[in-house]
Amino acid sequence: MTHLQPGSDDRIEVAAAAGRVIGLREDGVAVFRGIRYAEPPRGDLRFAPPVDAAPVEVIDATTWGAVSLQDLDPLPRQLPGTEGYYYQPDIEFSEDCLQLNVWAPPEATNGAPVLVWFHGGGFVWGSGTGPWVDGSRFAREQGLVVVTVTYRLGLLGNLWFGDIDPQNSDLGLQDQTAALRWVSRNIAAFGGDPERVTIMGQSAGGLAACAHLVAPGSRGLFHGAVVISGHLGMTPSVADATAFRARALAGLSVDSTGDVLAQLRSLSTARILQVQRELGLSAGGFPLVADGVVMPAVPLDAVRRGDGAAVPLLLGFDAEENRLWSITDGIPAVPARQLLTGLLVDEVLTDQALALYADLDVDSAESYYPVINDQAWAVPSQALADAHATAGNPVFAYEFVRESPVVAGPHSTRVGAAHLSELPFFFGNLDAPGVPDLLGHEVLSDPALRGLADRVSATIAAFVRTGTPDGGPLGAWPATKPGARVTMVIGEGPDAISRAVPDRHAERTAFWTAQTGAASLLDLITAEAG
Repeated sequence: MTHLQPGSDDRIEVAAAAGRVIGLREDGVAVFRGIRYAEPPRGDLRFAPPVDAAPVEVIDATTWGAVSLQDLDPLPRQLPGTEGYYYQPDIEFSEDCLQLNVWAPPEATNGAPVLVWFHGGGFVWGSGTGPWVDGSRFAREQGLVVVTVTYRLGLLGNLWFGDIDPQNSDLGLQDQTAALRWVSRNIAAFGGDPERVTIMGQSAGGLAACAHLVAPGSRGLFHGAVVISGHLGMTPSVADATAFRARALAGLSVDSTGDVLAQLRSLSTARILQVQRELGLSAGGFPLVADGVVMPAVPLDAVRRGDGAAVPLLLGFDAEENRLWSITDGIPAVPARQLLTGLLVDEVLTDQALALYADLDVDSAESYYPVINDQAWAVPSQALADAHATAGNPVFAYEFVRESPVVAGPHSTRVGAAHLSELPFFFGNLDAPGVPDLLGHEVLSDPALRGLADRVSATIAAFVRTGTPDGGPLGAWPATKPGARVTMVIGEGPDAISRAVPDRHAERTAFWTAQTGAASLLDLITAEAG
């Protein structure tokens, strides 16, 4: 990397395949914002697979690009500061959103490991611009090149048209693959090694990272994966996707017997956003459709066979994921006794489950969270870990247990170890705007929590560099395998310690794994959101 005019300003220039990219030096980090990786998905490219951006002479990467059309996420409606996770405060929203951002050590030479981030937000909210996922600390302190990606959300990124064109499916996922192609072609110019790319995502981004493991178009474009609160237990079928599309087309007043794509391309974004708002996450409106083209028809089987990426995988979840939906959507926690009666198919199984949770007060609403976590998060995460390990790949599992004292939402729910609560620790960004709103103001001053963030983010960096977290700042972290499962429990107790635990909750997860008649996580979320 070279300065345009040494000493004249803080601008930095790199010569990449995409063009001459101009960024800024900020606090010891080279930052490049709003780089287009695919052509604007407008006109004939609306509801079509992404087209890689053509090279241009000069790319001004000194300001943020637009992010995908969206409403305000339910979380910042309850905790306003958390809007800092989703995007910059002065961001623009547009269809022209297929852009990425790069943070790099200014003097990096080719060979720095690369971390590519896919944001969460239910495939309806979010972007790669939020301060919570700023890559500066990774670049400055760990020597990583960090890339954050914005992709199409909502109806524009999720509607399935594989019956019109087999490739017209999972458009948001294909956008991410296009970003990975851009990284492969260009990241060496920023000091990164295109042969050492690790993808990482949380929530919807975690689901997408799982999908990239088996998506044919992503094969060979990355070499490690970190999955935060994601798994392959939420891939709708073609029938699900077709039913959701019918609802969307009806809401958009599109004649399904005519030229559907032409009609959709003539609609205003205001109308599309309104129907997207009305449909929300209900009725199977997720992407990652298991269509046998962009995604395998049975993704977990493909992982187990080794059909996908043969890469090291680090994955896990929070100890009380569903507290977030109690806060954001007002979904009440119910006593475990009531929950188990709804999830299971007969009284005998319910009694067996109640015995497994004898250490809980099953008549208290607080017992809801550990039970639903086992059934809806631990089991599908474990299934993915087992499948990937069975194919001969190293897998490292974690559970994040640090509990936030913040209380929020219509039911005055404690945040605890809710969905999203680990993310500022993973990036080491406890000082980012709004983080204390979710995690408590003690994250700004408590040495134990500051130390935890340092250790966790450094461990993620170690995994990106070496493909293993074992022996890093969190200590011994053996790989997990079927028959020898190990979980790194992160942030335990007032000292926020971390320790590797064999066979964590083994009897509980074995019970839920056997219950094929129980409601799935997709069933639960679509029922709750509908």
